[in-house]
Amino acid sequence: MKKMIALMMALMFVLALAACSNGTKEPEAAPTAAAENNSSSGYTSSQGTIDGYDPNEKADFVMNTSESTRTFNMGEADASQFSTPILVTSFGQSADASMMDAIMKKAGVADYTFNALATAEDVKNYKTVIIVCGASSKGLGAAGISESDETARAEAIMTAIGESKPAVIMCHLGGAIRRGALSDKLTDMVLDVANYLVVVEDANYDYKFSKFAEEKNVPLTFLYAIADGVSVFSGLFSK
Repeated sequence: MKKMIALMMALMFVLALAACSNGTKEPEAAPTAAAENNSSSGYTSSQGTIDGYDPNEKADFVMNTSESTRTFNMGEADASQFSTPILVTSFGQSADASMMDAIMKKAGVADYTFNALATAEDVKNYKTVIIVCGASSKGLGAAGISESDETARAEAIMTAIGESKPAVIMCHLGGAIRRGALSDKLTDMVLDVANYLVVVEDANYDYKFSKFAEEKNVPLTFLYAIADGVSVFSGLFSK
């Protein structure tokens, strides 16, 4: 009888232990340092992959600009190079060109013309040309032109710049999402002759712009956001 009672008590203990185990959730492991680093990547986007670059993944990229440091200069632009009249145009027909128009207005720059579809002939009338690079299929469609048409227009403008030799400012204001095959092709056309680069810094995720500026000794200003361009251009054209 004693053995039977002992056996029954042991069985009840096992059943009770199993019930407790099933009702208890294992504590979650603390996030690793790598996981924390991934969650605090320099920038996060829902735009997906851009020519093999996924902005949702941690990149080996450290930004110089921040909420507290709105601009960062590599070298110093010589304001005396940039005189009026000024032409602002687009390579790629993105909305960034219109944002540049707004920057110029807020910066108080008076003697400039905004023409996103400027021609090679137009360039000859200006001493400074600001080219806002960044392709947009929506913008191209709205303008009623194809990628090949826009590329041909850009090439013709670059030929005209080679002939009339205005000062050139290359602006890339769309950030990482405005990178891609066509955008980079149009940007590269301008980089070769640019006297000054102004770039929203997260577009530099592969160090394309900083490497070029360093190798070619071209002054570069990084912006934390597009709106930070107002102080840059008000300073540049107020001198």
